[in-house]
Amino acid sequence: MLSFRGLTYGVAAALVALAVITTLMVACGSSSESAGSIYGYGDGGRADTGSSLPDAFAGDAGGDAGMETGAVLPTTALFVQASPSLPDVRLCWETGVAVAPVVPFPGDGVMPGSNYPGVPLGGVAQMSDARPLASAFQLYAIDAENLARIEQNQATPYLCSDLICGQGTNQPSPCLRYNFDYWPITTSAPGLQAGTNNVIALSGCLPSALDPAASTTLCGASWTAVMGNLNTQVLQLQPTQATGSQLAVQTAQLSSGLAALVGDGGSAVVSFGTQGAADASTVATLQAEGLLAAPSVVSVGAGLAAYGQLGFAVDVQGFDGGAGHLWMSLAEAQQLVDPTQSPMVFFGQPRTYLVAVLGDPNAPHAFASGGDAGYDGKGLHVLVVAAPVPSMGIGDGGEE
Repeated sequence: MLSFRGLTYGVAAALVALAVITTLMVACGSSSESAGSIYGYGDGGRADTGSSLPDAFAGDAGGDAGMETGAVLPTTALFVQASPSLPDVRLCWETGVAVAPVVPFPGDGVMPGSNYPGVPLGGVAQMSDARPLASAFQLYAIDAENLARIEQNQATPYLCSDLICGQGTNQPSPCLRYNFDYWPITTSAPGLQAGTNNVIALSGCLPSALDPAASTTLCGASWTAVMGNLNTQVLQLQPTQATGSQLAVQTAQLSSGLAALVGDGGSAVVSFGTQGAADASTVATLQAEGLLAAPSVVSVGAGLAAYGQLGFAVDVQGFDGGAGHLWMSLAEAQQLVDPTQSPMVFFGQPRTYLVAVLGDPNAPHAFASGGDAGYDGKGLHVLVVAAPVPSMGIGDGGEE
C-alpha cells in the first residue's frame, strides 16, 4: 500500500533517534558508504540495454573517487523540485530524438515520510553520475505518486521510453497522459557542465489552465497565464575546502516568492548561527531568483546538540518577521532530505553543501508551528545537502 508523503515526528524526537543511530553506527564501524537505503541513494534508473546510463547517488564510490591526478572529473547533479505547480516527481529525459530507455529517476529509495521514490516538492534528489545529461536534453517530470500506483503490481519497473509517448490521446498502455501525468520542462542550458557538481532546479509554473493558483508572485515575473514558465535552472557548485567541524556551503536563491518579496533593489540575507543571534555570520546576500552566491565556510562545533542549536536564517530587508523571516536548525533541514542518517555523517562530508532557499514566504513555513507534521513542501524553507559522492565504477553507470 502506498503512503502519502508527510513528515510526522518532531525535532526533539528526531535528535534522540539520531543519537541512537549515531551510537549504533559507531559501534558497528559504519560510514556514509553503508547508508545505501537513505533517500537519494541507490539505482537511478539503470536498464539492461548495454548503453551508458546514469546512476543515482550510490554511496559505494568512496570519498573523492575519480579525482586522481589526470583523471576525468566526475559530473554529478542535485535535482531540486522548486516548482509550486508540480507535485512530487520522478524524471525522464531525451538527449536526441528519443526518450532515454532508463527507469525514471530516482529509480529506488524512498522520499522522507513516504514509501516510494521521487523528488519531493520542496526537496532534492542526488545523481552521482550525470554524464548522459552533459549534452542538450529535454526533461520530463512525472507525478511520482501516480507512477507508484501504476507500478504496484509490476514485476519490473517501466522505462521512460515506455511511459513518455507524446501528446496524442488514446495512447496505448503504459503511456502516460501528457500535461496530466507528466509535464515537459523547458531547459535553457545546453546541458550540464561536465566535470562539475551541477544543481538542476525545477522552477516556474504551468499556465493557468493547468494550475489556477499560478501567478507572477508565486512563479516569477516571466510567468504568463497562457504559456506559464515551467523551466529548469542549471547552476554549478564550486569545490570548497573545509576542515574539522566546518561546513563549506554555497547558497542558491530558488524562491520566486522570496524574489517578489525582496522587490527591486532589495535583498535577503542568509546567515548562520543560533536562533535570533545578533552575531550570526552572513553566508549570502540574495536578490533575484536563480542566483548562486559565492562559497562560504561555517563552523558547526562538536557534539550532537549543535545540530539542533545552529542553523540558517533568512531575513528580508524591511521585514521584522512573518513572511520576511525564517530560521531552521541543521536538524530540521536534514529532516527534509534524510532523517534516517546520523547528522555527524550527513554534515560530515568533505564536499560543498548546497544551501537552497525555496518555497513561498506567504505559505506556512517549514516547522513554523513548532513541529513538522503535515508539512507539504510549499512554504519557505532551507535545504542543506552535500554535493553527491561521484560514482566512477564499472558497469551500467558508464564508468571506465
